[in-house]
Amino acid sequence: MTVEPDFELAIIGANRAGISVALDAFAAGVEKLAIIDSNPDVTLPDLGGTPQLHLGIRVESIHEDGPVTLRGEGFELTATAAVVAARTHVESVGPDYDIPDTLTDRIHFRLPDSLAPEDDVLVIGTGETAAESAEDLVTSGHSSVALSLPSVAFDQLAHTTRDELLRLESAREVAIFWHSHPTSVIDADGFPMVSFSDRRTPDLIFDHVVYNTGTGDPAKHLQRLGIEVDAVSKPAPLYVLTEEDPGPDKPEADEMVFVSPGHAWGVIHDRHFTDLAALPDLKARPPLVIAGLADHLRDKHYNATITSFENHHSDLWILRVKPDVGDASHSPGQYATLALGYWEPRLDGSDEQLDEAKTEKLVRRSYSISHPMLDDDDNVVAPEDIDGVEFYIVLVRPEEGMDHLPELTPRMALKKAGDRIFMGGKVSGRYTLKPVIDPDMDVVFLSTGTGEAPHNNMTAQLLRDGHTGKIVNACTVRYERDLAYLETHRRLEKLYPNYRYFALTTREADTINNKVYIQDMITNGMLDEVLGHEPTHEKSQFFLCGNPLMIGIPEWADDKPTFPETLGVCQILHEKGFTIDHRGVDGNVHYEEYW
Repeated sequence: MTVEPDFELAIIGANRAGISVALDAFAAGVEKLAIIDSNPDVTLPDLGGTPQLHLGIRVESIHEDGPVTLRGEGFELTATAAVVAARTHVESVGPDYDIPDTLTDRIHFRLPDSLAPEDDVLVIGTGETAAESAEDLVTSGHSSVALSLPSVAFDQLAHTTRDELLRLESAREVAIFWHSHPTSVIDADGFPMVSFSDRRTPDLIFDHVVYNTGTGDPAKHLQRLGIEVDAVSKPAPLYVLTEEDPGPDKPEADEMVFVSPGHAWGVIHDRHFTDLAALPDLKARPPLVIAGLADHLRDKHYNATITSFENHHSDLWILRVKPDVGDASHSPGQYATLALGYWEPRLDGSDEQLDEAKTEKLVRRSYSISHPMLDDDDNVVAPEDIDGVEFYIVLVRPEEGMDHLPELTPRMALKKAGDRIFMGGKVSGRYTLKPVIDPDMDVVFLSTGTGEAPHNNMTAQLLRDGHTGKIVNACTVRYERDLAYLETHRRLEKLYPNYRYFALTTREADTINNKVYIQDMITNGMLDEVLGHEPTHEKSQFFLCGNPLMIGIPEWADDKPTFPETLGVCQILHEKGFTIDHRGVDGNVHYEEYW
């Protein structure tokens, strides 16, 4: 005889993951749902249905024989399927790279109580624990919180967690590294400096790093919760929510299924509730419906306004972006992240075959912050006098041989002043004027294309501070028209005798510096001539930004560099006795890869 269960679905744990499954179940048409939690004071949001609540109850055993039976002291109920969302927190497993012994007071494997609100904190993880730790830091008043959460893990989060993270990112309260995961941590003057897998994310220094990589071995999860399981029936009606899906190579135990909160209802539906509606499938939406979502998605994701958009020419722009909340204070040379939704139209009309998972997401890129340098009255401009943060951006057009279509700038090309955009909450970067400790130093900025953006900002800072040493700024482009700040640089040369700007072109037919590359400027004596002497290790600082072939970034092994095949500035200066910045070594040749 078939026993009719008390409930269609029972959820153990009224946390965000459990609530997310309840929301999905009610949305699909589940009518009889129970939520059990050992906390008697839990309050629930509107779930779109009315669950039967059992609060202050601890489930002690689960028996599966027909319907699943949940028992506790003086408590018993049956359900078609049960979800264990409750979690116990254990210390995270350490990373697969070494942590310096000198950083034990700044590297943590669970969120400590001792962090100060002004501390710059990076949380590293792949699931609910890491996301909630970042949220807890914001709630407790921390003003600088970053979260390293691979984008592949995002869909595994409870959708309520996803919504909250997107809200915090949009409010610029949490900076999220979606596409990077840490690959190493070293001691940088007593602070953890983290390197990332994606070259677009530079090494960053934090006050503290917190590893929140999960709640331990899923197979022992119920044991840690103190729940005994007696397995009988198949398919398994018991689902245990984990930090991430175990993956197809890991066999499922007969008595339970391990699944992430983001995928839980889909699995439960397909096993037990096929007569109910499945969750809406994005790829099933017709294009016109997706297009109709654009305004909603802009409201949801965008947190800044483009205050000006100057087309120097069709493929080269100077734009300013002003965040809705907070400021964008920064050190000259640093960068910020801009983003637009994949739903935005493209200038080039390319047949972009988007993965449906991207359709409602943002495409992000980091850009060095530029600067106008002078106002109309020839005064050096301070950052606080600008209506927004200035960026110098070139349109990247599709070219034959590209691995994939450019994603952000073809969308940005259709924007104008007044339009909305996303700006990341964390202005970052170690490519700053910190090494310039003597106002009599020679400072040499060498760049290609829009790589001069941070140098504009640095130049203005030096001139505001009354720098007395020589300032040389050189930029290589194809044509002179590709120098949007050229006229401003010429004005600066007239105003400041210690400042010189070189516009080097490679395809111009009638300019004095035609076919002169940055490397040539150093080797042919041009730099020595403008400085009035040969640059020296003691008196000169070099800053390089732009094409990696120009920079010639070396690989390091035991403090010995291996340079790329194409001769770059790093190799030329290294052979002249200069020291290149690298891990743990501060030199007088500094470069920025993330232009």
